[in-house]
Amino acid sequence: MPMAQVVECKCCTEYSELEEKLNSVKCITQHEGFVGNCLNPHVIEVSFYEFLQVHGPIGDEEPIYEMYRYIAYRRLARWIWHRLPKHNRRVLPSCAVSAIRNRFPSNNYTGFKYAARDFNQ
Repeated sequence: MPMAQVVECKCCTEYSELEEKLNSVKCITQHEGFVGNCLNPHVIEVSFYEFLQVHGPIGDEEPIYEMYRYIAYRRLARWIWHRLPKHNRRVLPSCAVSAIRNRFPSNNYTGFKYAARDFNQ
């Protein structure tokens, strides 16, 4: 699945933070940590309940797979960078984004957006 913007086209091998995880696999999407944390619907479901507890209920019109995909992206970012300060967004590896999109499909994808504060940097 092609990425909408050039900035989103970044291979997992280009991330120094993933070097150690890539020792045993050629692509991060093959790593058991990625599969277990970002593609497992049971794991995402538990994170979804935590999201609801912190952020409150979502509307009935909100497709569940869109929420699951959002949560999977957040889990991926935490797995790679451990903690990101608020408004510090980073491009996720395109192979991982594609795998998450395939697991939790939708008709619409937003793509990467810089936080308003990050845009001028």
